[in-house]
Amino acid sequence: MKMTFRHLASWLALGSTLLLAGCQQTATQKTTPVKTRQLTAMVISDDHVIAPSLHDNGSAFTSYAASDAGANLKYSATIFKAFIAKALQQKPDVVLMSGDITNNGEKASHQYVAKQLKRLTQAHIRVYVVPGNHDINNPLTRRFKGKKQYSTDAVSPTEFKTIYRQDGYQAAVQHDSSSLSYLVKPSAKTWFLMLDSAIYRGNYAQGSSTVGGGFTDGTLDWIAKIGRAAKNQHAIVIPVLHHNIMNHTMIHQNYTIGYADQVRNVFSKANLKLTLSGHIHAQSITHKQVGDTNLTEIASGALILGEHYYGTLKIDQKTGHASYQARPLNVSAYLKKQSGEKAAQAYQKYNHDVLYAAGYNAALSNLYEDRDETHYSMRKMKLLASVMGVANIAMFRGTPVKDSASIRAWEKMPKNTRLRQFILHTKSLSGNLDWQGQTR
Repeated sequence: MKMTFRHLASWLALGSTLLLAGCQQTATQKTTPVKTRQLTAMVISDDHVIAPSLHDNGSAFTSYAASDAGANLKYSATIFKAFIAKALQQKPDVVLMSGDITNNGEKASHQYVAKQLKRLTQAHIRVYVVPGNHDINNPLTRRFKGKKQYSTDAVSPTEFKTIYRQDGYQAAVQHDSSSLSYLVKPSAKTWFLMLDSAIYRGNYAQGSSTVGGGFTDGTLDWIAKIGRAAKNQHAIVIPVLHHNIMNHTMIHQNYTIGYADQVRNVFSKANLKLTLSGHIHAQSITHKQVGDTNLTEIASGALILGEHYYGTLKIDQKTGHASYQARPLNVSAYLKKQSGEKAAQAYQKYNHDVLYAAGYNAALSNLYEDRDETHYSMRKMKLLASVMGVANIAMFRGTPVKDSASIRAWEKMPKNTRLRQFILHTKSLSGNLDWQGQTR
């Protein structure tokens, strides 16, 4: 995923080869066009689902899940099923998934997700997916049993495309032959450019998934060509990819796509005004003027984490005006209906505690390392760490942390204090949940 859950935790504790040149192919299968004036899409990212068949909730899995920097891996399958239930209830025209579909690219997890998505396609809801950096050629695939963990099958690019053939690839009207990027047209006037920004060819050689992302010149040329075609047909084109095209947070290394200036220039010239991405796990909306075009990027908060955000994008296909809302998924209500009040309460406690602990423990570790210089008491260090626990939740939620005496205590600390800038930044978070504007 980006710096990955574990890389993010490491950052808190401390404070590329691209694909071959791209071209296009024409597919034979087309989607049934949306005939209504308004097209509605539900948008999610970073589901990080691990198939229930890959673990037994034993000690090895419990320990692994607890160290995932705030991600609720223990409930990942439940959270995803809760989203499926929500989508079946809302009945959007389209569901868009911008990568890191699975925990670490386990074949069983991909197959599990595809089986759940089939419930949507059988209900005539179009599903379009792209891979994230965790999803393909991942050497860190694991299954868990009792006190031990074992390797399990990963998927190749070809296998990914096969598993998700009903989730975009068969509906594509064009494919980029050098990557898993493709173009779909759910209606004549609204197109989704599903872009594979992940770099995975060297994963096995390096022993881990590549966090950063990028496009080749060939893929950028393909994107530009689609932009010109859309302009001629007066169509809306919305790119969907895993990596960000802009910096969203203070932590942007390996989140923002490689050669981002070049990517934004291509998007601007192609009039791709709205981009949907993920990768940072934090719900964030940002803007940038590039040439004559005002670009907007909505990075979806990770479905697996915190509020479990999903977005609802509504597009007026006649005017090109669109609105977006990010809202929390009510997993508790889903669990209560499925398994009862006690199960829902257990989820609520774990879901809060695992995210809070990620920030709290990282801050306490930092403060403890510096204790010879600061001479802080353990009581004060725990108080300061508790603020980091709350700030961590606020960052992923995309809404400001409330001012308090504890926050003001961080303001009084030396400016070079580790985590101080991050914590104070969360006071000013705003405008990340709702957006409206032109897409054409």
